[in-house]
Amino acid sequence: MIIVHTSDLHLGSALTARLNGEKLRQRRTELRDTFMNIVEEATLRGARLVIIAGDLFDTEKVTHRLKEEVLSIIRGAGDIDFLYLSGNHEGQTLLDGSVALPDNLRVFGEEWTYFDYGFVTVAGRNRLGRDLFEGLVLDGERKNIVVLHGALAERSGDDTVGLKDARERGIDYMALGHYHSFSKTPIDARGIAVYSGTPEGRGFDEIGKCGISVIDTDGVNLSVKFLPIAKREHVICRVDISKAHDRIDIDNAVRDAISDIEERHVVRVVLTGKHAPELYPDTESLRNRYSDSFYHLEVIDESGIEIDPESYRYDKSLKGEFIRLVLDKSDLSESERDMIIKIGLGALMGDIGEI
Repeated sequence: MIIVHTSDLHLGSALTARLNGEKLRQRRTELRDTFMNIVEEATLRGARLVIIAGDLFDTEKVTHRLKEEVLSIIRGAGDIDFLYLSGNHEGQTLLDGSVALPDNLRVFGEEWTYFDYGFVTVAGRNRLGRDLFEGLVLDGERKNIVVLHGALAERSGDDTVGLKDARERGIDYMALGHYHSFSKTPIDARGIAVYSGTPEGRGFDEIGKCGISVIDTDGVNLSVKFLPIAKREHVICRVDISKAHDRIDIDNAVRDAISDIEERHVVRVVLTGKHAPELYPDTESLRNRYSDSFYHLEVIDESGIEIDPESYRYDKSLKGEFIRLVLDKSDLSESERDMIIKIGLGALMGDIGEI
């Protein structure tokens, strides 16, 4: 039996990457299509179940049209049952009675709810608490999947799922939602707790590969595979420019660092390291140079300045006077000092760019 586990789609949410215009509209459409892509993948693999472990929607206030679109996709996949657990973001938005639910959509309640499929039992509960596992009853001869939404911790609480509490209860696979990266954690000698992660990243807090968890069980064995399905990845590329002597060196370092990143991705280049005060990184120029190489590119300068005060002690130029003045300001933090020097030297050198 093939079972797909997904969570944290956050449909209807705002994007955190700085897109605009046509790309912003396109990306919103791509995010809405994520659920359809999951169902198509489940159908292609002959899945019997799709488990949605919470936060299908980003908020309780989503449009009626969006809810109808999601339910239409579920209704159209009649050979698959969808087992739905509401998360902490969406509340009861899908269950408020404003839309008719398809026959193949089954919902977990506040207390343990059980669904049996051949040799597999799927149990879920959308209310956490210290007593979370006390009422859970599973047959150890079956393959048991438990669906919950919350943060893994040692003990269960109002928003936590306790690993110690889950041990020795016959759980083979705990399908979790809440964290947005795929991970597997042993429960005991028998079972594992799995976050499927978000299937499509929305910003640079959701970097790397995103996808779904695919469970395959014959009633005796159970295997788990992470399947990347995201249309695009958010990639943060840190480039150390400490060894750069001029802007050509910076450009070459950035070019080399991004050379293996696919052009379909959303990329943030972060300049790091320390450099001479005169080496003013031009983020705008770098962004303009490489923006056509990716779906979206940001360049951020987090580099610092390496200053030897003795080098400017007797420098009678305007630059030397400016640096000495800033260095004498004892109330400035290092980052504030570096920022002021970068802006000031950029102005003195006639550069116009983003700081």
